[in-house]
Formats: sequence, structure tokens, C-alpha cells
Amino acid sequence: MSGPAQPLSLFFPALSSSLLPKEERMRMKWILAAMILVLPLGAQELTLSGSLGMDFLFQFQPPSVNAALSLKIDAGKGGVESRTIFSLFGLEAEKLWMWWNFHGLTLKSGLTFDPCFSQWTMEVRGCCPFSWGGMFLLGNLNPPCQTPSFSVGFVLDLGFGGTPGFLARGLIGFGVQDLEHLIDNDPWTEVTLVRGWYFEEVLLHFAFATDCLRLYTTWMFNVAGLGFGELGASYRFCCPAVDLGAALRFNSAFALAWAKLLLGVTVEPVSIYSTTAFDFTGFPWQEIGIKVQFSQVLLYSATRFTLLGLEWVKVGFELRF
Repeated sequence: MSGPAQPLSLFFPALSSSLLPKEERMRMKWILAAMILVLPLGAQELTLSGSLGMDFLFQFQPPSVNAALSLKIDAGKGGVESRTIFSLFGLEAEKLWMWWNFHGLTLKSGLTFDPCFSQWTMEVRGCCPFSWGGMFLLGNLNPPCQTPSFSVGFVLDLGFGGTPGFLARGLIGFGVQDLEHLIDNDPWTEVTLVRGWYFEEVLLHFAFATDCLRLYTTWMFNVAGLGFGELGASYRFCCPAVDLGAALRFNSAFALAWAKLLLGVTVEPVSIYSTTAFDFTGFPWQEIGIKVQFSQVLLYSATRFTLLGLEWVKVGFELRF
């Protein structure tokens, strides 16, 4: 549900606690300050919505345990989203995104700590009749919490169309690699900043989607030529909903880098999916997941196996308001 904005202290009861280390209290204050800046932008909407969740990641190769706390608040024309990651050794990372929408123009700003300052991102996007965007990045290339070595990067993003229908998109990176991480619009997958602000990659992405069918192809080129090519297709059958899909990636020599087979079944309120990866060595991994949705509560888990056995298990929940 949504309603009048509530006091933000309800989301941060430990903000003033002296039990928290000083660095963790400072990062929580960054989040609170971002919310104070963003929420007034949506005051005229008189609505507040979002989600609060936590997940636990148990890794077995090598053994480790991580916990992540996620918070998202959408207030009309603005919003903020954060993800805080802890391990048995304390705070591991903090990622924060803020965004504002103004008549088709979107401004986004992101901060990453791991656990010291790692990267700052500023992004602007527009649309109609074509989609366009630009991203500026400033980040530390040295290991966390050591003497910093800063570099900058730029990404240009142009496209047209949308889904359902035909979509074409092109991205050019200067001082930035792994542009494919921007295709899925996941705020927690980041591009990689490299030294210098020279041309690094260009990514071309084309997709066609209907209510049931989706086809796509992605091609990445760098200074040496073709980096990789990827082809994918999926189809959804109804009653119950069954998703079948496959994806292939080729390297610069047009040899198979990997292939994935996807299967998903949804019988409300339960969804089960399986992703199996293949390459020339055989069977690298398989991931099996389950989601259960009850009204505003989402429960989920995912497990990945390799030929050596169990690799990791993730369990979590999300509460929407």
C-alpha cells in the first residue's frame, strides 16, 4: 500500500546507536541525507512506496557468509535505493542510488563504498522520440581503503524503440569496460572503470519482444575488434505459465564461449526456475531457484551447483509497502 510519508527514523532505529562503528554510522547518514533530499521532490504526489528486504549468501567454494540489506523508497518524482552488504568481518560494501524525474528527463546519482569510497556515478537520460543517455564515473582503481588512485570514465547511450516491439540500443565506453552490465538495468551490476579515458568498448543490442516471445542479439567490439557476440530466445506458454529459453555466446574467434538453457514454471503463488550452463569443458554450473509471493511479501531462494558440488546458496525476503 502507499500513503503519507512516515518519519524516516522508523527505517533507521540504529542511526544514533553508539554500538555501531563510526564508519557504519556515517554511511547510514549518507542514506538518510539522500532520502531527505529526494522525498520533498515527490511531496506533491502525497504517496510513498518501496520495499525492504534482506538476503543471506552462503558460499562453499571457498566458505563464507554474507548478508545484504536492501531498501528502496519511491516518492513521486524522486527515489532512493540502497544495498548494504555485511560479512563475518563487518561491513563489506554500501551502494546507494538516487534518482529524479522531470518531464521525461531522469537524473541519477550513485555512490559505492567497499567499504571505503570506491565510485561515484552521475547519469542523465531522456526520451522521445529516441532514447539517449550519458554517464560519468569517478572511481578509485586501487584496493579498498588504501592510497587512492582515481580515474574517470564516460558512457554514451543511444537507442530507439521499446518492448513490446523492436528495440535497438548502442553504448560507447571511454575508460569503461563490461558495458553489457547496463543492458538489464540492474542497479547493483556495475561497469568496470579502467585507467585512462580512452575508447574501450562499443556495445550493440537488438531485441524483439511480444507478450510471449523474446529474441535478442548483443555484440561487443573493442580496440582489438570483436569481443563477443550473443544470441538469445525465450518463449512463454500459458496456463500454467512455462518459460523456455536459450542463449549462446561466441568469443572473438566465433568459438562457443558458453551456452545456457532456461526453464521456468509459475503456478501462483510459486515460481520455480532452472538455468543450466554449458561450455567446451562440459557442465560449468546449474542454478535452481524458487520464489513465493504472498500479497506484499516475497520469499525466495537460489542454489548453484558445479561438478565439484554445491557452490553457493542464497535465501531472502522482501516486504513491499
